[in-house]
Amino acid sequence: MEFNNTNYDLTFIHINDIHGRINGENDGIDISKFFTFLKKLREDKKNGRVFLIDSGDTLHGTSFANLSKGESIVEVFNLLGFDYTTLGNHDFNYGYEHLKKLLVLQNYKTLALNLIDNDNSNLLSYDIIEVNGFNVCFFGIITPETYYKTSFKNIKDLTIINPEEAFIQLSNKLKDKKIDFYVGITHLGLDKSTQEIYKSSNLAEKFPEINILFDGHSHTEIKENYFINKTLISQTGNYNKKVALTQVKLREKKNNHEFFYRLFDKNDFEVYESDFKIQNKIRTIQNSQESITKTIIGKSSIFLAGDRELVRKTETNLTQLITDAILWKTKCDVVLINGGSIRDSIAKGNVTIGDIVNSLPFGNCIVTKKIKGNDLKVALENGLKAYPESLGAMAQVSGMEVFFNPNNPPFKKINNIYINKNPFSLDFDYCVAMTDFMALGGEEYTSLVYGDEINHYSTVEDIVIEYIKKFGINTTNHIIPRLIAKAN
Repeated sequence: MEFNNTNYDLTFIHINDIHGRINGENDGIDISKFFTFLKKLREDKKNGRVFLIDSGDTLHGTSFANLSKGESIVEVFNLLGFDYTTLGNHDFNYGYEHLKKLLVLQNYKTLALNLIDNDNSNLLSYDIIEVNGFNVCFFGIITPETYYKTSFKNIKDLTIINPEEAFIQLSNKLKDKKIDFYVGITHLGLDKSTQEIYKSSNLAEKFPEINILFDGHSHTEIKENYFINKTLISQTGNYNKKVALTQVKLREKKNNHEFFYRLFDKNDFEVYESDFKIQNKIRTIQNSQESITKTIIGKSSIFLAGDRELVRKTETNLTQLITDAILWKTKCDVVLINGGSIRDSIAKGNVTIGDIVNSLPFGNCIVTKKIKGNDLKVALENGLKAYPESLGAMAQVSGMEVFFNPNNPPFKKINNIYINKNPFSLDFDYCVAMTDFMALGGEEYTSLVYGDEINHYSTVEDIVIEYIKKFGINTTNHIIPRLIAKAN
């Protein structure tokens, strides 16, 4: 692998949104070969000070991560020698109290400038280091969308400050210090659906003194130098498939620094030997989990589609299997969950516990509520508002048929709803099964918040595992459309 031959003061290696994928899953980077590359990078003095950075949504998302509640990821990150991370909304999925325990286990620093805990003190917010006579300030900012993109119970004692306000507070605090270079580690993103004031691009627009934003959240792949004003923004996509290299030659004149940016993928690391220490750590963790994850619970005669690109746009055989399992368990009238809660497909053949955990990584419990028909319709409109564009809130249902016009504007798409083949009533109270995440207004399902609770159940993955063990996987039951798009 060839590098720019210039001498640099700073070298950054950046990843984001790996969602627990640490071992080359789904064409991801082989982390043991990546570590060999990293060691060589650190040894070469022309690269200057080397920093390894992660921008969140890291600790949760696969059985490798979830079965240890994130500890396995921290162990590997400690060996890799990470320097700084920030928190993604899904890093709160185990609850804030457990997250604090994970932070204690880290040999690296997690920065979250705009996160305030319940005793009104900032957590680790920023760090200043000196490099070749220049003061470099690292700070972290998390997305305010965390309020509804993790279960509210996970963050109920926390306050998330507006990103702009947080950086203004930092600037005022450091006004008597000479800061030559600002490095933001952010989980804000560039999604169209995100409010402008919460995007990393807005932070760059408003504060040109920020030199780099190592960003995450929107799973955007930035392939080449992307500047807004004088701020370079880096994002690597998702699932550990790409790594960004950014190198900087510092200049005395502010905003005149020299940058080099490049994305690497799996193939770029094939020339490196695997590092035994990393391989052994991953193997040890996997061996301790195998007795659980490799347990076969059923068999599928076809591929069960659960890829992010599909479940956020349409229903699939896997989304129908999942919602049918919840309907069976709860015996409610209908089930409504969001497509963003499903994260992976399941291959044809034997289906294991590990497959289900990978597909349903969030540990969401099921709640049943009495929901007025009008509020259920509003919820369904929320789930179809972006159709056919991708949206984490995408409605996945069981027990009902929803006829809608995709050409209509948001919240005016639905024409007819049938519950178990019966006409729908806006005034009737329906038993609706949903995740605890949605029951608290997650993904802006706010109309579900006020319904009276009926019952609580175990996690979605537990219910699906129980369902498959009892009934197997009858794929012919999961191919009839329930969301029927008909343009007038």
